Amino acid sequence: MIDIKNLHFRYSRTSPLLFENMSLQLPSGSICGLLGRNGEGKTTMLKLIAGSLLASDGELEVLGKNPQQREPKFLQQVFLLPEIVNTPAIRVGNYLDMMARFYPDYDNDIADEALRTFDINRDMKLGKVSQGQRKKAVITLAMAVRTPLLLMDEPTNSLDIPSKAAFRQLMARYTQDEQTVLISTHQVRDLESLIDRILMLENNRIVCNETIISLGQKFRFAPCNKEQTPPLYTEPSPMGTMGVFPKGEQATGDEFFSIELFFNGMISNPQGFANIMKRS
Repeated sequence: MIDIKNLHFRYSRTSPLLFENMSLQLPSGSICGLLGRNGEGKTTMLKLIAGSLLASDGELEVLGKNPQQREPKFLQQVFLLPEIVNTPAIRVGNYLDMMARFYPDYDNDIADEALRTFDINRDMKLGKVSQGQRKKAVITLAMAVRTPLLLMDEPTNSLDIPSKAAFRQLMARYTQDEQTVLISTHQVRDLESLIDRILMLENNRIVCNETIISLGQKFRFAPCNKEQTPPLYTEPSPMGTMGVFPKGEQATGDEFFSIELFFNGMISNPQGFANIMKRS
C-alpha cells in the first residue's frame, strides 16, 4: 500500500531537512493513527503520500504508483481531507455532484446517508456556513468517494460533540476492509475506538509503526499501587494515578489500551518504551 525508502524532504534549498532517510511500510486494510507533537511533520507526510508535495530524495510508492507523478488514475484512488477545508460558495448538492465526476467509485447512497447522519442537506449554501458545517460536507465526500487510500488531517477539529459521534459512526459503517485510512490527529480520544494501528513521529523520525493488538501484547495500562514494580510512565486521572507497565507486571485493572497514555509515555520515556517494543 505505502512503501517509503530513505526519503528526504525540506521545504526549500536553504531550510533544514524535515525528514532524513525516512523509511516506512504501511499495509492495506487498517485505520492508522498518525501521531506526533506539533511540528513533527504529520501534515507534510500526508501531503507527500498524496503527491501534493515532492520529496527531495528517496523512493515513495503508494498503491503501486509514484505519487509525485500525479497520474490521473492515482489521484482517483486517493482522497486527502485537510484540517481546514475550502469549498466553492455553492450548495452542498452541487459541490458533491461536481466532485463525484473525478472519482469512479463514488457512491451517492453513502453521500445521502452521511448528510442525514450529519444533519445537513443538499441545499445548504457552503459560502454561508461555519467551518464545521463545511467540514461535514467534505467528510461526506470523503466517505462517498470510496478510495482505496483515505488520508485525513485532524478530521474532528471544528466539529461539535454530536458531529464527532456522527463521524465515528460513519467511519465504522463505511470504511471497507481493504481500505487504508491514515488519520493525523491530536484528538486521540475522539478516534480511539476506530484506530487499529499507530504510526508515531518524534524528532521527525518514525518511532512506532505497530498495530494496537501488537502493542497490547507488550504494554498494560492500570491504576498504580505500592506493590507494583515501578511503571514506565504515570499520570494522574479521575481513577487515581494511571500507569503504563510492561506486559506481565502485576498491575490491577481491566485490560484496555490507552492511545493517549501510550503517546505521552513514548514522549516522556522513549528509551524505556523502545526497549519493550523490541520484544518479539
